[in-house]
Amino acid sequence: MRLFFCLELGEEVRQVLAEVARQCRGSLGDGSWVPPENYHLTVRFLGEVQEERVPELLELGKNAAGEAQPFGVKLEVLGGFPQPKAARVLWVGPKAEPPEFRELCRRVEEGVRALGFPPEKKEPVAHVTLARFKNPKDLRALLARPLPPIPEAKIEGLTLMRSELRPEGAKYTPLATWKFGG
Repeated sequence: MRLFFCLELGEEVRQVLAEVARQCRGSLGDGSWVPPENYHLTVRFLGEVQEERVPELLELGKNAAGEAQPFGVKLEVLGGFPQPKAARVLWVGPKAEPPEFRELCRRVEEGVRALGFPPEKKEPVAHVTLARFKNPKDLRALLARPLPPIPEAKIEGLTLMRSELRPEGAKYTPLATWKFGG
C-alpha cells in the first residue's frame, strides 16, 4: 500500500484554498487539480509499503506526535516546483516555514530511517499542492498576484495516510491520526 505521513488542514482553510485553486484554474486551465478534501502538508512520503510494516509505522507516528506541540501555519504564497518558469506543480505555502514543521519532519525522518526505509532525497518544504501539470507551465505572472487572506492552519496532529491511485484521482484514507503532545 502507498503511504505517507501528513498534517491535515481544517475545513475553513481547505475552503479558502479551493477558491484560490478555482481562480488559478481560470488562468492556467488544464492540469490535474487536487480536490479540497485531499489538501494536506506532507511530512514524509513513504511510497509502497508492505502491510506487515504498518504496525511499526503506527508506533513511529504515535511517538513523533507525542513529542510535538500544536502550531500554526500561515499559507500566504503561491509557488511552483521545480521552478516557477517551468512548473509541474502549483502549490501554496508559508513565507517562512514554521520551526515546528521542520522539527517534526526531522523526527519522522529519523524514525523511518531507523526502520530501514531509504533516506529522503530532498529537504521537506511546507506546502499544499493545488495542481500538477503534465506539460510545464510558466507561473511567474500568476505568482506575482496577491492571494486572498487565508486563515492560519491550526496543526494539532499527525496522520498516516493511505493513497490509492485511481483514474479519477487519488483517494486518501487515514490509517491513524495522533494528537500532538500525547
